[in-house]
Amino acid sequence: MVRPSALLHLLSGAASAVVAVASASASSGAAESKTYTRLTGAMPLRPGEVSNTYHRLAIPPGPIAITEFKAEVVEKDSDGNVVPTPLRDAYLHHHVVFSEQESREEEHRRRRWFPMKPRNRDAVDRGFGFGAGTESRGTPQKFPDPYAFVTDEGEDELMANVHVINTRRLSEADAGHCLECPCTEDDVFASNGTILGSVAARRKNWGECNLDLVHEGNDSCFPWTYKGGLLCCEHGDFCLDAYDANSTGYNEGLAEAAGPVSTFYLRYQLTYTALKRDTRPLFLAACCDASGNDTVSGNIEYDIPPLCDKDDTIENEACVHEVTTTQMLHGHGESFGTGELAKEYADREVDVVYMVGHLHRGGLSMMAKDAKT
Repeated sequence: MVRPSALLHLLSGAASAVVAVASASASSGAAESKTYTRLTGAMPLRPGEVSNTYHRLAIPPGPIAITEFKAEVVEKDSDGNVVPTPLRDAYLHHHVVFSEQESREEEHRRRRWFPMKPRNRDAVDRGFGFGAGTESRGTPQKFPDPYAFVTDEGEDELMANVHVINTRRLSEADAGHCLECPCTEDDVFASNGTILGSVAARRKNWGECNLDLVHEGNDSCFPWTYKGGLLCCEHGDFCLDAYDANSTGYNEGLAEAAGPVSTFYLRYQLTYTALKRDTRPLFLAACCDASGNDTVSGNIEYDIPPLCDKDDTIENEACVHEVTTTQMLHGHGESFGTGELAKEYADREVDVVYMVGHLHRGGLSMMAKDAKT
C-alpha cells in the first residue's frame, strides 16, 4: 500500500500505474474466467505509410471484470487465416484503450486535449490500463485476483488509438529510421528545415519538458529544433520521403521494390469474469512521464542526444543518456489524458497493482521506485 502523494522516481521512459482505491459489491463465490478475441478494422498501408486511427473495440456487455488484456498486429493469409505479422514488417508504435462511458472525473478534465484523444470528442478520458507497443509483444497486461478493470452496466465497446507503421520490405536502415518518425518534406519549411506552424500546433502545450531537458536544449522540447516524433507521424504520413509518391524525394524504384499495399489489423484478447463480491476495481494513475517532473506534465517524448561515435557501444558509459524524474502518483503526469486518481485521493492509501513502462527504439531500460523508500 502506498499513498497517492508518495513520490515515485522514474528512470527514463514513461509509465502508467494501475491502482485500486475501493471495493465493489456483486455476486459472491468463484466466477468463471472467459476470453474474448476480436479484430479491429482493417489498416491498409503502403510501404513506409503510417496509420494512426481510432477503432471501436467490441467487448462483452458490462458490467464485467477485465483481468487481462493483450494485443498484436496481424493480417490474413491467402486462405483467409489470421496470422501474426512479423515484427520486422509492421511496427506497432502503440495502442491505447479508452472508455466512452460518462467520465468519473470533473467536467474541466473531460474537456482537456491530449495526444491520443480523437479530435472533437469530449468523453474519451476514462482510461483503462491497456496500452503497449511492439516492444511489449507477447507480454499481456494481467492483474492479480481480486483486482480488475470494471465496465459499466450495458457497456459493450471500448475505443482504441492504434498507431502502426508499415516497414515491410524496407531496408534495415530505412526501417530503423522510420521507427523514429522523422519529419519529412511535408512537415518542414524548405528554407530552413524547421517544422511548419501547422505541425507545431499539433502539440497544444510546448514548454512541458523538465528543466534538465530544457537546459540540455533537447531537440524535442522546442518547435524550432524538433526533428521527429509523434507530431510527424500522423495518419496517412509516410515515414520517409522516398516512399511518398507526392514528395519531391520520391524514389519510384525503391517504393515499387518494397511491394504493394499490406492490410493489417490489431487482434485483441481480453480475459474477464462476472463481478464478484470481492472484486476491487482498478483506476489508472497515468503518472510519470520521464520528460516531466512534479510541476510540468512532460513532453511525452524526448530525443536521445548523440553522445559518442556510431561505432561505440553501450560498454562505453559515456554513450548512455540517462533521464530521471520524481513525480506524485496523482500529480502532473497526465499527458495521455487517462489518469483518474484525482487529487481528492491524495491522503488515501492505495494498492499499486501494476505498473507498465513505454519505451521505444534507442532506450535500454527503465524503472520506477518509491522515492521515499
